[in-house]
Amino acid sequence: MREVDVVSPIGEVRWRQQVVVRGRVRSMRITHANNGGGTLELVVVDETGGLTAMFAGRTELPGVDLGTTVELRGRAGTLRRYLALLNPTIEILVPE
Repeated sequence: MREVDVVSPIGEVRWRQQVVVRGRVRSMRITHANNGGGTLELVVVDETGGLTAMFAGRTELPGVDLGTTVELRGRAGTLRRYLALLNPTIEILVPE
């Protein structure tokens, strides 16, 4: 198993780390750029912390709403001094 296949607690994710995290969508917002394009921002949390997932050029993700459990894969960076993933791969997880 590759290291990136291991799910990391969000509270342990560090800047520039390639990660896989799982959590629940706590909040969603759309920001608009001057060129008319939008960016969907999701705040995803688990029991250890939270991070922002940004989807440039998207204003919605079918099947994703508040409370949806998701798995995200990407490289951690920062947004407004907070931990963020830019255009991560997202998978919707079905509750057990």
